[in-house]
Amino acid sequence: MSKRVKKTEPSAKPEPQRRSRRTQPAAEDSGDESGADSDASGGGQSDLHIGNGVAHNFGDYRDGAITHIKLKNFVTYDRMEVTPGPHMNMIIGPNGTGKSTIVCAIALGLGGRPSLLGRAKDISEFVKHGHERGSIEITLASRGAELKIRRDIVREGNRTTWKINGRAATFGEVQKTTRQLSVQVDNLCQFLPQDRVVEFSKMSAQELLKETQKAVGREDLLALQTELTDLRQKERQTMSELQRTEQDVDALRKQNDVLERDVQRWQARQAAESELRVLTALVPVVRYMDAKAEHDRAKEARKQAHNHYTQVKNEVSAGVEEEIERLEAKIARGESRRRQAQDSLGASERESRQRVSRLERFDTRQRDLSAELQDIGKQAQRRREQISKLRSEIAQLEAAHPEEKPQEGDSRELMQMASELNKQKLALRNELIELQDSQKALMRSNRQLNADMASNERQLRDLDNVAMRRRETLRRFNEDTVRALEWLEQNRSMFSQHVFAPVCLEASVSNARMANLVETIVSAGSLKMFVTQCDKDYHTFTREVNDKLRLRVDVVHYPRPLDSFRPPVSRDEAKKLGFDGYALDFIDAPAPVLAALCTRDSIHEVPIAAGSVDNERIEAGAHFKEYIADGTRFAVSRGRYGSRSATVTTSRVRADARLLSAGGETDEVRATRDRLRQEIDAIRGRLDESENKMKKLGKREEKVRDSHRSLEMREDELRQERQRISRELASWERQKVHIDTRRAQLKSAVAEERRDGEGGSRAQAERRRIEQQLRENARERAAAVNELASSVEDMAALVHELAKAGLAGQHDAQQLNQLRSDAERHREAIEDAKQAFEQAAEAFNEAKQLAKQ
Repeated sequence: MSKRVKKTEPSAKPEPQRRSRRTQPAAEDSGDESGADSDASGGGQSDLHIGNGVAHNFGDYRDGAITHIKLKNFVTYDRMEVTPGPHMNMIIGPNGTGKSTIVCAIALGLGGRPSLLGRAKDISEFVKHGHERGSIEITLASRGAELKIRRDIVREGNRTTWKINGRAATFGEVQKTTRQLSVQVDNLCQFLPQDRVVEFSKMSAQELLKETQKAVGREDLLALQTELTDLRQKERQTMSELQRTEQDVDALRKQNDVLERDVQRWQARQAAESELRVLTALVPVVRYMDAKAEHDRAKEARKQAHNHYTQVKNEVSAGVEEEIERLEAKIARGESRRRQAQDSLGASERESRQRVSRLERFDTRQRDLSAELQDIGKQAQRRREQISKLRSEIAQLEAAHPEEKPQEGDSRELMQMASELNKQKLALRNELIELQDSQKALMRSNRQLNADMASNERQLRDLDNVAMRRRETLRRFNEDTVRALEWLEQNRSMFSQHVFAPVCLEASVSNARMANLVETIVSAGSLKMFVTQCDKDYHTFTREVNDKLRLRVDVVHYPRPLDSFRPPVSRDEAKKLGFDGYALDFIDAPAPVLAALCTRDSIHEVPIAAGSVDNERIEAGAHFKEYIADGTRFAVSRGRYGSRSATVTTSRVRADARLLSAGGETDEVRATRDRLRQEIDAIRGRLDESENKMKKLGKREEKVRDSHRSLEMREDELRQERQRISRELASWERQKVHIDTRRAQLKSAVAEERRDGEGGSRAQAERRRIEQQLRENARERAAAVNELASSVEDMAALVHELAKAGLAGQHDAQQLNQLRSDAERHREAIEDAKQAFEQAAEAFNEAKQLAKQ
């Protein structure tokens, strides 16, 4: 039933059953209701009451229904009351008029937290601006009476107090009261704030179903739905088997269709072969008609090709060939003249280069004679300067050069000391080599020990890595199960009790020979299932893994304890029948995991034996519905009526275990682990001993190296002393040779100066000789210049003649090339016509021969 929104203005006579509330205008607001809520609270002094004015009894309302809402200083309202009816209620109004504020009041007044609304972080933010306190009072119908829940909000300290029917209460009591009335403000299917619409739209169908079941209020709905899900899963398995059967039928039907198509193709082949025999008889007639037509076409083509060839051949012009021969002769004569001119030009060039070389020699001789003439005047001055410089340099060298030769010292003693040092160094080097050999031997031994220890540790890790190997094997069979396990390991804090990993990781078979027998009994689904210990954890796991992560994994919760599962006969009696025990006896796993296996696969009722048993006695006893013996699985079924005779179905057990192959730790495994650990400890002791030896050898090596370095330093000192003495002797010898050289140069210069002073006419005669040679060289150079000018003129004439001949030859060559191109194209046309005629004649002959055949 729809309710209208009604603003009641103040009047002199208020309506019956309504209490007047003074409402002040809202000065400020937070959120999207700032302007409109101010209007809602009234521009003047008004009270706001929402309702239809019809009085109702509490008996008209269902338990948990809201019968009255009263707000004070809440968000934008000063005072506001709402009186809903017992049926559907609607609050209608423009945007921002305070509808969402009433929704917030309902949520917060019934125990909801501010985070539920997504609007504010603290409850104090819902107190109207300018006020320190606010309150929400909601009246609920409860068993025909009213139940008032009041929440007072204090801005200072962000505090809240609760009252139920005027009595102070705690937050827990309020939640308990609302739960009893099936009020669920945190359930989006019962209470949907507008700020959480997006979250509601993202909920999956399974989540909506669960939340709807909670909202309806029946506590057993969720359990019934879970049971329905299990039944649905079994139905899917049955349908899957049915589908496989139908697929087999379809496969057989398709095979039959294939065979039927083969029969049809064989019949079609028989018909085609019959038609082929008829057509084969008509082939010669058709061939003769085709050959006759081809013969006529080839004859006509040959005739046309012969006419075209004759026409093209008659078009040959003899004048073209004569013109080509004339131009070739003319070009040959021009080429001969050009080569002669080229040869003459080459000879002229060679002669000109010789004359240029001769002219250059005259220039060089003139420069040399002029330089000699100048040197005659400068030679005396340079000699006097050289004598003065040599005397000064000799005086400086004699002053710096000691007259006595430095002593060489006792070089024999230095050599003997060096020899002794070399012997000591050799001894230290030999000792160092021995130490290094010892270290290398220890290092080789350490490498072998480390390799042995790494091998043992690897074997030890292989023994300890059973869980990892099982996990990788499980990953190959079902990736979703491993992904769910990884999620569980990261989110165990979400569960109140321990959730067990897939059974194949939690369980182990103590006797390796029984692993394949146990895995034959336990289904593949059971080996991959997760086991929870309480109903809450079961629902949390299914919600997070199955619904949210969309992973196809099995999770179970069976409350029945392990000690409640009893075998059909005692273990002693089973052993008397030849059994080694029940499947339960060979599986090591936590009690909840074993209880789940007992529930799903009845491992407490299935006896197993590695060898043979007395089958007749077992079947006569009628104690076991299933058992395994001597590698065979026996399933015993009995009729319900009559003699109830037994029917035994046998099947081979699994050849090897896939998920339980890395079983529990046997005595042999434990002995191997102990042996490997002892060997590792022994190797570590030997490594420590070797390390100590290495340290001692290292210290000894360091001492030897220090001694060797000291000897090398002493050897360097002796070497430096010998080098110093050698440098001093070499320096004294060099200075002595330098002084003797300068004295010889001075003696030669003084003698030459004395000779020039005694006979000065020789310089004048030399000057006159050089001047005469200069005049003769000038005359010869002028003659050479005239000859070179004449040669250049001859070369210019030859170049001009050669250029003319080249241009004429180029013109003739262009004409010749054009004529040759025309003649070549004509010959190609004749050749094409000839080939066409020959091809036509050959085709004609072939057609004629074919027609004859």
